[in-house]
Amino acid sequence: MLIYYLGSLLFATSLMIVVFLFITSGNLKQFKENWARKAPRITELPIITPTGQIVNSVEDLDMQLEFLEGQLEDKEKELEETKSKQLATCERLNKLNDTTNQIKKYFLKLKSEMTKSESEIGELRTQIEDYKKRQVRLREEVNENVKYYTGMLNNIENTVACDGYEFVRKALGDENAL
Repeated sequence: MLIYYLGSLLFATSLMIVVFLFITSGNLKQFKENWARKAPRITELPIITPTGQIVNSVEDLDMQLEFLEGQLEDKEKELEETKSKQLATCERLNKLNDTTNQIKKYFLKLKSEMTKSESEIGELRTQIEDYKKRQVRLREEVNENVKYYTGMLNNIENTVACDGYEFVRKALGDENAL
């Protein structure tokens, strides 16, 4: 209850102050205009730019703004150029990466071909060694056969030479008998 009483007293006091102000101003419309009007802004001059230049007037401020806008345009152009360079660099890196991948694939292909060739070379060397061993065995067999047949021919010659062509005579004699 006490709070309600204090709130009512505060509201009544503020209402009295507003009414007093209306009465002293003499005009409600003029009071509203004065209330709505803002206090004039106070601009602090001189302004010191980051480069150390002192701006004392509106004209200097306009020139400084033009200068800064020019710098902004230059920086925006520089940013666009940098972005395009970065994009071009990314594209080159992607192409380089693609090329690197292609080189890796080609390298792996060459490596597998090299491994395959090495295994084929090993197989061919093994075959050559086998054929050389067979060749040596065949030559030995041929030499043995030559010795064997040469020995046989020598035995036949000795037998025929000892007989004095008796074999031939018998063959001829049998023919005469017929």
